[in-house]
Amino acid sequence: MSNASTVTFSQLRAAPSGSDDDCVTLAEFLFPDRLDEERFQLLVTNKLYARLEELTATIHAAVADTVTNFAPIRNVFVTTAAAASVALNVVNTPIRIPGAPRGSWAGLDRALVNAEFDSSDGPLLIALKQARGVFDDRMRILFDDANVCAGKPVSDSVAANAYVLPGGDCSFLLLGLLRKPLADERYDNASLASRIGFVIGHELAHNEMTSSTDETMLAALLLHYPSNVFDEAIADVISAVSIVRAGLASAEALCSHQSQIWCARVPAGWVAAADASHPAPNARGNALCDTLIDLGFFV
Repeated sequence: MSNASTVTFSQLRAAPSGSDDDCVTLAEFLFPDRLDEERFQLLVTNKLYARLEELTATIHAAVADTVTNFAPIRNVFVTTAAAASVALNVVNTPIRIPGAPRGSWAGLDRALVNAEFDSSDGPLLIALKQARGVFDDRMRILFDDANVCAGKPVSDSVAANAYVLPGGDCSFLLLGLLRKPLADERYDNASLASRIGFVIGHELAHNEMTSSTDETMLAALLLHYPSNVFDEAIADVISAVSIVRAGLASAEALCSHQSQIWCARVPAGWVAAADASHPAPNARGNALCDTLIDLGFFV
């Protein structure tokens, strides 16, 4: 019994503890910017990135022009000066893509955090050095740049989402959108503009939030939408009109693409929530197409 219940020092063996995912989780925590760069390289080809640069520049100009020169939308704002202010914010809103090459059109200007490691450093010392490097980098953003767009997005970089900080700060286009059905280097120009280009234009159009609108004119323009989704609906309409006016796609092509993207199978009897912020699937494409028809873009 004594021999069976006694453990000597020489019999002790280290055993792993925690989860198999601990190392991955720690690496994601310590090297967030480098991870975003790896994700970007896996998801975005050089050809697609170059095409997005050209498309984004065109949409910047197109949205600004639509806000100031297309009467049905310009008249939604309380004054022409208000519309001009929105257009200026549109032009000054850069697009940021997580992990994009530093110094490129959608990348950060700051150098990548790269702590100095020594070959004799153990895992804990490496973690401490890198954690300090990331901390110092984030503090410089806070006190030097004073712009949250100089850091990571508020959502996971591979999320299928995009958002804007209205007023000219920036718009983040997250990596989850840069794949089919929204983006692919093999799409023709009209398809790329009608899909990911529409998303870019939608986010830039959200700069309308920086100015007051004429509620009567807004309701007349968005008569196919419920009033609870007007904030998103006006961005949809501005983006669509801008793409068509710029000659990036016909109204018919854009309508087809958007209807396909927002096509959804929903349970029998399902209805959108009365306080939903975005147009409902299926109805979103229908409302946009009907609005383009009202504006005379269908021949």
